[in-house]
Amino acid sequence: MKENEILIGVCGAHMSGLSLNWQLTDLDATFVKQTKTKQGYRLFVLENKTPIRPGMIYDNSSKGQIDVEIWSMPIENFGKFMKQIQSPLGIGTVYLEDESIVYGFLCESDYIKNAKEITEMKSWRNFIS
Repeated sequence: MKENEILIGVCGAHMSGLSLNWQLTDLDATFVKQTKTKQGYRLFVLENKTPIRPGMIYDNSSKGQIDVEIWSMPIENFGKFMKQIQSPLGIGTVYLEDESIVYGFLCESDYIKNAKEITEMKSWRNFIS
């Protein structure tokens, strides 16, 4: 990774070919790789959003790993990207299976209390297909 870039992990509607991917590509983000989170992540459906999207949380008691795409964005565009992110999602630290770290979408825990959990499906793509 170059000093003027930031790596972003996405696990839902921002993935390649999905409805919000344009928010990355319009800001000159480029696809880096497909990978998984380290063990400990859980995935939920946020049905009150349009389009519906997942909410991912870290829970060290979970055995789950979630498929993520890693994108590289010019750091000067990151603020514009952040302004598009709506509650209950935010950007936080996401740990990958190779123990590296990226910035990625995490969900505020209050919003998953009554949400359907789809961790066992391992990915948003598996859920929507």
